[in-house]
Amino acid sequence: MNYQDSYRQAPASFRHRSRIHSRKYGIAGWWITRFRQTGAWDRGLEGVLAAIYIASIFAAVIGALGTPTGLGTWIDIIIFVSANTGLFILAVFLLSFLMSLLYIPLPRLIFSASAYTAYLAYYIQEEASLGTFFITVTTGIFILSAYVLGSFFQIWLGRMNILKKILLSLLPAAWFVFLILFHPTIEQHESESAFADAENSPSLSLPDPGEEGELEVIHLHYGNGEDRHREQFNENVDLISTNVDASLYIEENEWPGWRTRFWGFDQTSLPLNGEMWLPDGQGPFPLVLIAHGNHRMENFSDGGYGYLGEHLASHGYAAVSIDQNFVNFSNWTGIPDEDMKLRAWLFMQHLLELQRFSETEGNLLEGKLNMDSLALIGHSRGGQAVAMVADHERFFENDPSLAGIEELEVTSIVGIAPTDQEVDDTRPAPGNVNYLTLHGARDGDVHNFRGDRQYSRTSFTNEGDFVKSAVYIADANHSQFNTDWGRADMRLPGSLFLSREQMMEPEEQRELTKVFISAFFEVTLRENEEYLPLFKDVRTGREWLPETQYVTRYLDTSYEPLVTFNSSNPRDTFPEGVEASGENFTEWEKVSTEDRKGGNKAADGVIFEWDQEGSYTLSLPEEYRDNYFGEDFNTFSFSMAQMDKELENYQGVTDPELHIRFVFDDGNEVSAALDDYDRLPDSVWTQYSRYPFLEEHFRDGKYDEAIQPAFHTHMIPVEAFTEENVLGDLEEIIFEFSEGPGRLIIDDIGFFSE
Repeated sequence: MNYQDSYRQAPASFRHRSRIHSRKYGIAGWWITRFRQTGAWDRGLEGVLAAIYIASIFAAVIGALGTPTGLGTWIDIIIFVSANTGLFILAVFLLSFLMSLLYIPLPRLIFSASAYTAYLAYYIQEEASLGTFFITVTTGIFILSAYVLGSFFQIWLGRMNILKKILLSLLPAAWFVFLILFHPTIEQHESESAFADAENSPSLSLPDPGEEGELEVIHLHYGNGEDRHREQFNENVDLISTNVDASLYIEENEWPGWRTRFWGFDQTSLPLNGEMWLPDGQGPFPLVLIAHGNHRMENFSDGGYGYLGEHLASHGYAAVSIDQNFVNFSNWTGIPDEDMKLRAWLFMQHLLELQRFSETEGNLLEGKLNMDSLALIGHSRGGQAVAMVADHERFFENDPSLAGIEELEVTSIVGIAPTDQEVDDTRPAPGNVNYLTLHGARDGDVHNFRGDRQYSRTSFTNEGDFVKSAVYIADANHSQFNTDWGRADMRLPGSLFLSREQMMEPEEQRELTKVFISAFFEVTLRENEEYLPLFKDVRTGREWLPETQYVTRYLDTSYEPLVTFNSSNPRDTFPEGVEASGENFTEWEKVSTEDRKGGNKAADGVIFEWDQEGSYTLSLPEEYRDNYFGEDFNTFSFSMAQMDKELENYQGVTDPELHIRFVFDDGNEVSAALDDYDRLPDSVWTQYSRYPFLEEHFRDGKYDEAIQPAFHTHMIPVEAFTEENVLGDLEEIIFEFSEGPGRLIIDDIGFFSE
C-alpha cells in the first residue's frame, strides 16, 4: 500500500483537516496535521494501549527487583517505574510520530508501545543471560499476554450487557491461568527414595544429629563498629575487630567510587565482620567458620546460615558466619577480578583475628575457642574458598598479612554446592584434611556437581585418620541452603521460569544439611566414629533424613586401591601386573565422566555397556597378592555411576543387576549379589525450567542435559566371600552384569581395613 492509498483510507475528518491545514499553513500545517493524526489508527484501542503500559510497568518492577541499588526495595521500584514511565511516553511519542510522518497505516501508538515494551522485556532477560532463542519466545508470549489483557479491558469498555462481558472475559482469564499453571515435567522427574530398599541396612540407634543440642547459645557480633547498613555490625558490636588491607588482591579500578560510597570503605580497609553463636559454657569449643557465596552485594547473605550456626553451637561448637558481601557482585560496580582469592584470604584473616581474640586477656572470647580444632564451611564460591584455605600454600605466598596462618591447621572442610574455578591456572587439591561436599541435583546456579571434582582431588597420606564424602541430593537446589536466598537459584526474571515441581521444601533441605554436617563434625572433630556409617551407607540415617534419592561417595585413610584408573593405564593392564578382561560387552573402555557441559567431572574410570549380560574380570598375580593383602581388610569397595542416558533408544530408567564373584586359587568360588548389601541408584533426572521443550535453549543450553553421572560407593563385607577374611589366595574378582541393556562406569576398586 502506498502513502496515497493509506491517506485515502484514513478517516474522512482527518483527510478534511489535513487539506485545510495544508492550504492554510503550508509545510507547518503539514507537520501539525501529521502530529494530530499520530493516533488516528488507535481510536477505540485505548484499553490495549493501557495494557501494554501496564506490561511495561511489570517489566520495570521485575528489573528493579533483579537489580537492587541498596536503597531499599520500594525506592528501587519507584525509581524504575518512574524512569519507565518517562521512557515509555518518550519512545511511544517519537516512534509513533515518525510513523505518522511516513504515513504508515498501523495503530501507531500500539505498535510503538509494543516495540518499546518488547525491547525492555528482551533487555532485562538478556542481562540475565537466559539464551537468545528462549528470550525471543518468552518476549513474544509477554507481548501477546499484554494484548490479551488489552482485549479484556476493551470488553469492559465496550457497550454490551454484563453477562456478555463476563462470558467474553473467560477467554483472557483462561490464558493467564494457563500461563501460571502450565509447567509440564519430563517423564522421569520422580526421584526414587534412597530408603526404598533399606531392610539390609539397619538404622543407627543414635541421637539425631539434626535435633537441637542441649547447650544454651550466646549470640555475639564482632566488627569494626562502622557498618553503614547493619546495626549488628555498627554500634551494637560486642567485639571490635581490625580492618585489613586487600589492595594486594584488588586493583583500584576494581573498586569504583560507587562501591566506596555504598560501603563507606575501599579495598585498603576491609572490615572483619562476623556473627557468632557461642555455647554457654566453659570451653574451649571447636571453631567453625561459615561463608556465603556470590549473591547481589546489596542483598546481604551472611545471616542466611543462622539456622546452622545456632544448631552447631547447641552441640558445643563455636560457629561464626563471616561477612563477605562487599566482595560480591553488583550490577552497578561489577565484582573484583580476584574474588575467589579474596574469599579464601578473608577466611584466613578471620581465623587470625579470632585467634587474637581467644589469646587476649579480658576478651569475651578468651579461652573459649579451640584453635587446634578448626572447621570451615563454604557455600557456592565460599565452598571453593574453603578448599583453597586448606591448600593455601598453593595460592598465597609472601603475604605478610597472613603471618602465622601456617600454625593454624584446618581439620575439616565442608563445601556446600561449591564452585571449582581455576585460580592462577590451577585448582585447590587439599591434602590430609577431612572433606565433605553436599550438592543438589536441582541446583540451577552451580548446575554441575563441582564438589565431585574437589572430592577426587582431596588426598590422604598415612599420617593420621581422615575421611572424605560426597553427597548428591536429588531434590535439593542451590539457594535453599541459605535462608536469605529464597527458593530460586536465579535472580529475576530468570527465576520466573525455574521449575519448583521437583524441589524439596526449604526446611527439609536445611534439616539434611544439619544432619550431615553435625554427623561429619562428630566423626572428624570429636572422633566419635559411631556416626561414620551414615557416610558409608546413607540408609542408616533414614530416621533423620527427608525422603529423596541420595548418591554418596566415601573414602578414608584405611582404603587401599586395588587398581587405579589413570591416564597412563590402558583398559586391560595395570602397572602392578593386574590384568583385566571383558566378555559380551558392546562397549568396554576407559573414559572420564563428563558434566552437563561436556567437561571432565572426575578421575578416569572404566565404562561397560551390555545388551543382556557381560562380565569384567580382574586377575591378580601371586606376587601382587602377597604384597597387597598384607593388611587385614574387612570390606570390598567400588564406586559406580549410571550412564544409561547414553544408551541407544533409551526409554526410561534401567534396572541392571550385579553379582561379584571371588575366585580363589584352590578353585573355590563365592558370589555375592549387590542387591543384598546396597542398591545401584537410578539416574537423577533434572528439569530446570517450567517448559521442558525449551530446556535446551534456557540459559543458552546450560540445562540441556537432564542427567549428569554421579558416583556411588558400594561396600560389601569381606566375610560375604570368605569367613576367615583370608584374601591372600584371591586369584580373580569378577563383576557379572545382567538384566540389560545397561551402561555403567566403575572407579575406586579396592579394600578397606579395620
